[in-house]
Amino acid sequence: MAQRLKESVRQSILLAAAEAFARNGYRGTRLQDVAGAADIATGNLYRYYADKDALFNAIVSRSLAAQLLCRLRARVRELGAVSDWGTMTAGRSGTADALLDFFIEHRIPTLILLSGAEASPLAHVRPLVVRELTRLASAYLHKHHAQPDEVVPHTVLVQIFVGTADMIVSILQEANDGDSVRQAFAAYWRYQLAGLQALLHV
Repeated sequence: MAQRLKESVRQSILLAAAEAFARNGYRGTRLQDVAGAADIATGNLYRYYADKDALFNAIVSRSLAAQLLCRLRARVRELGAVSDWGTMTAGRSGTADALLDFFIEHRIPTLILLSGAEASPLAHVRPLVVRELTRLASAYLHKHHAQPDEVVPHTVLVQIFVGTADMIVSILQEANDGDSVRQAFAAYWRYQLAGLQALLHV
């Protein structure tokens, strides 16, 4: 008779794995270490998840990655539709609020997607985030300037959004609760929005 899997053990595995992926990345996480942190034998872990990919997918799904990208796109598109970007902070912007809610609800998976997914099935997500944000900013420049590459070179836009991804990671690593996340992003967005508006509206 097959042994019944226990939900409490599954949750212990998921918690240990999420912390390991966030701390060590996909490449640096070993299933035996996850099993040890969950206080079970490695062989027992394989009864719940066939391999590291299956465990990773249980924590960070393609659907979640798509939701992150969708909210970031919406945020940038909203900025392109208003004249004063300084007003587009939390509490005054629907897309800002939706993005913050996502970060708070999915803090660890977002961390993993933007800093710990290298060599995983979702390794493409961080580069895609940077590429999409760059594309949207470039489209804004093409709409408002006759010679957009002379206003802001493409390589500068890329590095700005690499920095954006890094800042999201830094905030989510340090801020462990909703209030801290909101305060940190409120401060960051004041700085970021002023700088972006000055750069792109030249």
